[in-house]
Amino acid sequence: MNKPSWKTTLSPFLVTRPTISHMSLITALTLTPHILAMVLQHDYRSLVSISVAIAGSVAAELSVSWNRRNETLGDGTAILTGLLTGFLLPYTLGPFMVFFVSFSGSLVSRAVFGGTGAYWMNPAAVAVCLGYLSQGDLFPPYLVTPESVSAAGDAFGALKIDQFPRIPADTAITDFLNKSLLNRSGISLPEGYITLFWNSPSTIPAFRYNILTLVASIALLSLKIIDWIVPAVFLATYGACVYLFTPVSGAIPNPLSGDILFAVLTSGILFTAFYLLPEFSTVPRTRVGKLVSGLLAGLICFMLCGPGGSPAGAVFTVISVNPLATIIEYLEKRILALRSVHA
Repeated sequence: MNKPSWKTTLSPFLVTRPTISHMSLITALTLTPHILAMVLQHDYRSLVSISVAIAGSVAAELSVSWNRRNETLGDGTAILTGLLTGFLLPYTLGPFMVFFVSFSGSLVSRAVFGGTGAYWMNPAAVAVCLGYLSQGDLFPPYLVTPESVSAAGDAFGALKIDQFPRIPADTAITDFLNKSLLNRSGISLPEGYITLFWNSPSTIPAFRYNILTLVASIALLSLKIIDWIVPAVFLATYGACVYLFTPVSGAIPNPLSGDILFAVLTSGILFTAFYLLPEFSTVPRTRVGKLVSGLLAGLICFMLCGPGGSPAGAVFTVISVNPLATIIEYLEKRILALRSVHA
């Protein structure tokens, strides 16, 4: 006779992770430095776009809540979804279109793909993909092309050929780092990477402040708002693919020559890694499942973003891997059920 592998007791249960409302609040607060940077740079168009995206997401949540007679606005997920959507949309899209795609993306994700906390398609990613499919010409162009990469020898070299605007302190900071730290190890940092770290030129706010996103990721990980496995495996897989298989001569890959820094600091890769992919409703539950999900996301991202500089490849990666995560979770449940039967 089989015996159950677990027992239910009256012992007290301990909450080891923040509630959904606290997770939403903390995640939104980690984006405060980004917003302050926009204020200091007088980037009011991006601030208006973000505010309109929040309004669209909240309107969609109110519509779903009214239809289901279930008030869920208080947990903050709708506001956070709108905030993330606004960060990933270019301010050139215009307020009306921003509201429309934010409203539609949230409505579809919550009404069709599940309710709050149960949807299996990230609503912010769905909204941005709708925006790109509707008005792709208003998104920024690819930073580099296969022809320019082939001519320059690497993606960052192709970007420098196009003479992208750099922050005024780029040269001074690069010289300081090279002379004081990097040259001792035989490493030389080219000019331009500091701009990509601090304020990468883009009409999409999520693409700009990579250094602030990295600092925010430390807070998200240390407070256990997100799990480290999916972002780490995703970045490692995508970086390895870029390093090993980036084509630099026609369509022929040149192994061990891809520019990982350029790839990770463009296309909103860091923002996607820490704010979209680890979303608690769309990731598998087990460590193995999260590892597989991160691996698949990295592979898909390389196919969609290539060596970097894609305007929407990262968000299309998210909606591509979300359905695969549901399959992974189904297999996880089947395996656990079989283990309990044979225990």
